[in-house]
Amino acid sequence: MDELRAALAIARKDIRNVSRYRFLVASQIFTPLYQGVLPALLFGASFAVAGHVVGLEKTIGTTDLAGFIFLGGVMSGLVATAFWSIAMSIRNEMEAGTLEPTWLTPTSRAVIVLGRALGGLFWFAFSQIAIFGIGIAFFGLRFRPEIVLALPAVALAIVAIIGIAYLLAAVVLLIKEANFFIDCTNFLFGVASGVAFRVILLPGVLQPIAFALPTTYAMDLIRQAGLGTRPLLDPALEYVALVVTTAIAYPVGLWAYRRADRRIRRLGTINQY
Repeated sequence: MDELRAALAIARKDIRNVSRYRFLVASQIFTPLYQGVLPALLFGASFAVAGHVVGLEKTIGTTDLAGFIFLGGVMSGLVATAFWSIAMSIRNEMEAGTLEPTWLTPTSRAVIVLGRALGGLFWFAFSQIAIFGIGIAFFGLRFRPEIVLALPAVALAIVAIIGIAYLLAAVVLLIKEANFFIDCTNFLFGVASGVAFRVILLPGVLQPIAFALPTTYAMDLIRQAGLGTRPLLDPALEYVALVVTTAIAYPVGLWAYRRADRRIRRLGTINQY
């Protein structure tokens, strides 16, 4: 219970800090819109034939371009939460000079990342609700009621993404300067998860990597439920794959993070900028 209270305190602190910057809060809504949703909608509409998105229908079995893009934004936002709100927060602590005092508290270092995850997930949920509201009001966004059946996939994806965040935090602790690493891997991870197009369109050498990611299966299950798209695999097999990859991602990420923690404490490099 003490560790849980510590995680909730970290989450409250992060939520309070972000909420004090109104433009930062607004950017979490409008940045995905102008960087991702609007360009994708315009680009996709430019290839429509008499208003019919033929290529999308042939690839996944639906012509709902807006639904495809907005649901891709859900997984893209979840991935960004792991990379920027959780892993990159370690780098932000380094820049602020508060990482070493944080490491000296009796709270488990693993709980520090978990607290950051809870704070990041709060803002993720806030931004997605706002973005969906804008989509429904201005872009004709509609989902099937069966989308609620994808909630277990979303929950599993969140657990997996926290495990991945532990792994990323371990890398940040070791390499220190992590901006370029986070930026590049965030983009590549999203592409490999199929947020912008189906992973079967990736080059053959990259497809095994895509199918090794839990977010790939979660993304496909969400689109199946919300849009009725054709599945990559049998949905039951996709759920099995999602459970298995999540069961691997979380403990492996936590193990890597604890190894990185022991290494920087042994070498005395926690205070190096």
